[in-house]
Amino acid sequence: MMNRNIIIAAALSAVVITGAVVAVACSSRETPEPIDLSTIHTTSADSGSAQTAPPQTTEAPVEVTLESPGESLAAASKGESISYEISLYTDTSNNISIRYPTISNMSDKTKQEEINQLLKDNALAVLKTFSEDSGSLTLDISCQVPSISRKRITAVYTGTASVEKAAHPVNLFYTNTVDLTSGKDLGFSDYTDPYTMAGYLLSDDVQFDGLSGDRLSGALAERTAMDIEFYTHMFQHADFPLDPDGTWPSSFSYEKQGEIYFSIPVSHALGDYVIVKFTPETK
Repeated sequence: MMNRNIIIAAALSAVVITGAVVAVACSSRETPEPIDLSTIHTTSADSGSAQTAPPQTTEAPVEVTLESPGESLAAASKGESISYEISLYTDTSNNISIRYPTISNMSDKTKQEEINQLLKDNALAVLKTFSEDSGSLTLDISCQVPSISRKRITAVYTGTASVEKAAHPVNLFYTNTVDLTSGKDLGFSDYTDPYTMAGYLLSDDVQFDGLSGDRLSGALAERTAMDIEFYTHMFQHADFPLDPDGTWPSSFSYEKQGEIYFSIPVSHALGDYVIVKFTPETK
């Protein structure tokens, strides 16, 4: 059966990407941890079919929005080696397809390898939310990199999951922000205060990203089914790294150009998740 969190909390927002490998000015440094999902392997862009050995990668272009181009240019003018590239790769196995970003040309190759492993592990961690007794799984996850600077990279994952025994497909959304200096995950509490955002969600000032009409009315109504304590707890346990018990978060978040975006679960009729947008007054 599908993990309870996937059904209740489902997933987040949608962004699909296309483009070419983009070189960006940025810097690098430090540590995460790997997970070997050996049943998943990559597909070749040339053949389009699954490769048994050795694994090959499908490289897709990615469009990036620099958080602070001025910051990168300033670092470059000081003679720092900060140029690296972002590429997208697709891991496939049977009816499963998951795209995720990788970084190349970092000056610290050890850190580059660790960061790339962390990005891959988190992208593929969604597989753990489906149990073997759910029946055959069809999963298609796309990726966008909406924000990158010399200090961090943000990946946004969207897609659908269909399980043989489930009543309907589930819309998925999750995110991953990695600090390129420490090599560790950043989450909700690194951008803002969970209690403050819970209050904002329940206030009349709340803004939903990309919602209008019946979906907006439905989201405004459904959010009040839970209280501020419920949402505070949800946001305290949002994002990667996962809790020690491996529970899949009910909310994921990211920051872009000073604005904070985070998901909350809603009914399947409303799309399984909606995205809340918060713009600080100091922006």
